[in-house]
Amino acid sequence: MNSTRKQRKNEKLTVLLIPNSGAEAKRLSLSHRQIKGAVMAVILMSVLLLLAGLNIYQARHTLSEARQIKAQHDEQQRQVTDLNNKLLEMENQRARIEEQQEQIRKLVGSPSSVSPKTNPSRGNMGGVSRLARPDDLPGISTDISSLQILLNEQEQELKQLLNLAANNADELKSVPNRWPLVGKVTSTFGWRSSPFGRRSREFHDGIDIAAPLGSKVHAAADGVVIQAGWVSGWGRLVKIRHNGGFVTSYAHNSSLLVKSGEQVRKGTVIAKVGSSGRSTGPHLHFTIEKDGKAVDPMAYLP
Repeated sequence: MNSTRKQRKNEKLTVLLIPNSGAEAKRLSLSHRQIKGAVMAVILMSVLLLLAGLNIYQARHTLSEARQIKAQHDEQQRQVTDLNNKLLEMENQRARIEEQQEQIRKLVGSPSSVSPKTNPSRGNMGGVSRLARPDDLPGISTDISSLQILLNEQEQELKQLLNLAANNADELKSVPNRWPLVGKVTSTFGWRSSPFGRRSREFHDGIDIAAPLGSKVHAAADGVVIQAGWVSGWGRLVKIRHNGGFVTSYAHNSSLLVKSGEQVRKGTVIAKVGSSGRSTGPHLHFTIEKDGKAVDPMAYLP
């Protein structure tokens, strides 16, 4: 049995190679080991070629993903640049709007400072903006585009108001739309409970603005002082007549700085805050009359 296996191992496979030219045929003898080695070599070569092919495929796939990531990064960079440019333009536009607002204030004689603090019932007005995630560049871009449209509309409206103010500057200076002082509105126009502890209700024909004793009181519009002196209940009072049927009154002052018959400009300091007359503390009682009837000052004040 062993001799038979040994004989098989020693057997050779002879391959006869016959050229087409008719030359002498050649013999190629391969042993069992040589054939086995050749087969293993072919298998190994096939495996290596397959692995090489897989590596090439993975390399190409990785390169494609890298190119996609780079393209996305480049697109994000472009969007960031566009957003920065839009924000810069919006900032410049905001500055132009503020300049136009200041021009309107100068034309109508209104101060640049903010209005006094009012009671909570007046509320706040403002827009509602959608909060976008920091990585949501398309969403942020959409929000900025919407704000840009609003800014454009606001700028156009301000241009129209500026033209209107320029053409009607004298009339607008006579409208009592300047806050007489900076303070806190403690009592509004209309029916209220008496501040002197009585349970009765009384009609309040103006607004009360609390401020420190001695604070400056300004004229709300151009006009002529028609009264400056002591009035029972109101203490030291200044009353000014303006064009357009307006009359403004400033009561409970500690001192008066103008006299009857004097011409005043919008913003002129006419008195100082006090608590004279029927008063519970330092404040200004401010009223506006239109054609002889008391109206809510908040309808005219910004």
